[in-house]
Amino acid sequence: MTIPIRLLASDVDGTILPRGGAISSATRRAVARCKARGIPFVIVSGRWIGALGDVIRQAGTEDQPVIIVNGSAVLGPDGGVLYERFMEPEHVARVYDTLRRFDVQINSYVPNGLYCLNTGALKRPSSMLSGYMGTGRLVVNDRAAFEAEALDRVYKLEGLTEDAAMMAELRAALRETGALVTHSSPRNVELMSPGMGKAAALRWLAGRLGIGLEDCMAFGDNANDLDLLTAVGWPVAVGNATDEVKAIARIVTDADVDDGVAKVIFRQVLEEDMP
Repeated sequence: MTIPIRLLASDVDGTILPRGGAISSATRRAVARCKARGIPFVIVSGRWIGALGDVIRQAGTEDQPVIIVNGSAVLGPDGGVLYERFMEPEHVARVYDTLRRFDVQINSYVPNGLYCLNTGALKRPSSMLSGYMGTGRLVVNDRAAFEAEALDRVYKLEGLTEDAAMMAELRAALRETGALVTHSSPRNVELMSPGMGKAAALRWLAGRLGIGLEDCMAFGDNANDLDLLTAVGWPVAVGNATDEVKAIARIVTDADVDDGVAKVIFRQVLEEDMP
């Protein structure tokens, strides 16, 4: 059955990009075929733009808008900001005060880059940071700079720890701040203000393009994709997605390492055999 989709939106890590891998040739072909038919393919990521350049090139979406930092901003193909939302100052203050009570790495995503504190809380902070930022601006373990520059116009705050018990306690404490609490892995917690998120950004972009969300298909794997998947007419979970994500999906496809996204696009959007 061909599904009449007018826009495709996909998470990156764990969805079209397997851990430690690359965007597959099948996914690249699927994206190219969609664009040839006039169907936009929009990357929707929790990453800051500095860590998405290689992903965008691999996927062949340099000519498409991109949604970054869990929907806090939409950038055009030229890198210009088309849309952005910031955390409310009261949420920033409450979340930062809460994060400081725990021995966790604290990240603040702002328009000019990423600021990090207490990176020693992780066993492999250097590799984690290079993965976060790519070519972007990075300020590490400078509390004065963090408090002067990274607590205003905040896209997202984040806490990281490898201690599962501490993470459970931290998430519970953060729910008391009034902020929106989500995560993309067992070792992190992501904070924004209510009303922000991937769904809000896609709703804005789809409206700009004259497309209803009921005609959109989105792909995801983890908790920070839930609002995106709930908002669209065709939510798709990859096979390695959490049970929570699979429960709200209309389609559950194969895992990221088995080209789950490409298979759905070829079979049910393009109605073509996958090369």
